[in-house]
Amino acid sequence: MPSFEKRSILLIDDDPLIRRIVTRTLDAKGYQVAAASSGVEGLAMALKNPPDLILLDVMMPGMDGFDVCAALRQNSLTANVPVLMLTALDQTDSKVRGLQTGADDYITKPFNHAELLTRIEAHLRRSERDLGANPLTILPGNIAIEQTLRQRLDAAQPLAVLYIDLTNFKEYNDEYGWLRGDEIIKMLARQISDAVRAQNDPNDFIGHIGGDDFIVMTTPAHAETFAQTVITRFDVEVPLFYPEAVRARGYIETVDRRGTPFRAPIVRASIAIVTNEQTQFHHPGQIAARAAELKKYVKSLPGSQYAFDRRRK
Repeated sequence: MPSFEKRSILLIDDDPLIRRIVTRTLDAKGYQVAAASSGVEGLAMALKNPPDLILLDVMMPGMDGFDVCAALRQNSLTANVPVLMLTALDQTDSKVRGLQTGADDYITKPFNHAELLTRIEAHLRRSERDLGANPLTILPGNIAIEQTLRQRLDAAQPLAVLYIDLTNFKEYNDEYGWLRGDEIIKMLARQISDAVRAQNDPNDFIGHIGGDDFIVMTTPAHAETFAQTVITRFDVEVPLFYPEAVRARGYIETVDRRGTPFRAPIVRASIAIVTNEQTQFHHPGQIAARAAELKKYVKSLPGSQYAFDRRRK
């Protein structure tokens, strides 16, 4: 059985005893647990920092579990997060309503802790399999990316696709090791998620292609603001991953494969933006090909940069 250590779970329940018992159970299994005492609080926590799975009580004052689940499914940041509803009701109509609002499973109180843990693990496994989620960032992977991009192209609505990756990242990994490189990737994922969240558009989509490659689907109107936000914040934070002496001079002193000394600048972010404003695309591969050409140009520029594809054909 795979390990789910350090996976994050958000518990939303107005009963303090349930919160305490479930939190202890999940803590003992190595999960990172956050708890909310109301639907409003839980929804805000989920949108601010999307967890890997949500345990959601149905009967809560004010915003009940049905309303929370519906809101979660309407926001792209939480649309694919597994939701397990907890209820003291053993009524078929309540279960049906929960599933109709987007819940993935139903557990009736009082529940068996072993069953709860088994169902959590099963839904985490299924989530990874169905989304092809990247194990480092837990963002949707290539399966979900292609499905979503095809849906957006079929809808023929205004679309901007941003391909984001890092320049000089190989040199960083060679110098400091892939474990420290992974920390930069996770930092970039966080910066991207924060920028999408700031735009407050539930239709925005984030995917992790692999390695240091990410994709964002948004509207043309949001694309430039998003790109500028990511590169500005990235440039502020990435120097902190280097020793002070390297930060001061702005580069790593290293050698290439032939043993020739050279200077590798500090890692920078490169963003290629392709929109359907002037060109009609029919297949995800057409957008990827445009972005690949544009990224070559962006990477030739100094520092972190972004650029639009302005071609009409």
